[in-house]
Amino acid sequence: MNHLATLALSLGLLLGTLGDDTHQALTHQYIHALAPLMFPLKSRGSELQREALQNKDLLLIYGSSELAFDNPYHASVVFASYPTGFTVFPIGGGQTTSLIILEDVAAEADAVRGQKIVISVSPPFFFLHDPPPEYYAAESSALHLSALVFSPDLSLAIKQGAAKELENSPAMLNQDPQLALAVARLASGTPEDLALYDQSLPDGETETARLHAQDALDTDQYIQSRSDLNPDVPHQAAPIDWQALLQQAEQEEQASANNNPFGFDNQVWTEKYSKLVPEREAQHDDAWFVDNLDHTAEFTDLDLLLRGLSELDAQPLIISQPIPGTYYDYMGISGQARMQYYTRLRALGAQYGAPVVDFENHDTDSHFVTDPNSHLSRVGWVYYDQALDAYFHETMGQLDPGEWSSGR
Repeated sequence: MNHLATLALSLGLLLGTLGDDTHQALTHQYIHALAPLMFPLKSRGSELQREALQNKDLLLIYGSSELAFDNPYHASVVFASYPTGFTVFPIGGGQTTSLIILEDVAAEADAVRGQKIVISVSPPFFFLHDPPPEYYAAESSALHLSALVFSPDLSLAIKQGAAKELENSPAMLNQDPQLALAVARLASGTPEDLALYDQSLPDGETETARLHAQDALDTDQYIQSRSDLNPDVPHQAAPIDWQALLQQAEQEEQASANNNPFGFDNQVWTEKYSKLVPEREAQHDDAWFVDNLDHTAEFTDLDLLLRGLSELDAQPLIISQPIPGTYYDYMGISGQARMQYYTRLRALGAQYGAPVVDFENHDTDSHFVTDPNSHLSRVGWVYYDQALDAYFHETMGQLDPGEWSSGR
């Protein structure tokens, strides 16, 4: 009876939303106005991501807090008027790890097929030896989680790998007993449990459909609540003088990051790190750093994400902020040890034929990031922007080969 009730509810929602042309027209009308904005529904829902993937002048970039921080050289600002024919559609939040992005991909598998997308990875995630409790809960959504666990598009191996990682967030899973049981069966991997998982797929897919329908309703309501949105976004073609833009950004960055030896933002340094950094001098060593790389969940999760994108024949670019090398030298971690992060990232990209832009040669550039967590500075964003533009226009061969490595 519960299954029938859920099915009836899902069908009712679907008929009321997906069958209504008004919904699709509304999302299509405002997608460019919503492109530069970051808000929970955009990252935890799927309607807007699906619509964005269908617009060839929008480039989806998934990432974490580096996308959320205001910056006058943020890609959403530099490409706001579509000077080279596109703008970015940033998606994510402070704890958007690779497994969270895999959830997004699973929810929009059909729309992702064959598409260019950008995966912005943050070095600190890869230096975390043991994830804290409920590691995946902060940025996960019921829709995306259900879409991944019950995905008809991704292989069983990927879902099993994801399930083993998701078990580290039991409280999140327990909000949906049916889903929690499916995750446990996938992670177990015994023939009996996998047979029971297969039996749960119809109910799981029905629940995913219900959540998709609810997301469509929520998206309509959100758009209608934003009376400030203007659907007529100006497009003005104009060449970007990257050298001039970089010089301007460097001048501004030098003026705003000059009260500390690491090139961190003055305000961030004064309010936070001037007190913390002195406690961290020679606090760690190379062995500690490499041990973290060896045990982090993030390389496992990024591997799962790239496998999923490969199965969908997507065309991902992996782009990473550099490590703040001067600060890490101060902590006792050498450049040789830090090299292992870049080397492993490139090797993983090459395994799946995905180009990697890691900015390794800016590791000791004191004005590329603003803090120990590698958040991008004005200068860093200009380099990011140039890489995104080259990726969109398939001119990455024109980038400095010291800044990127291609697996294709």
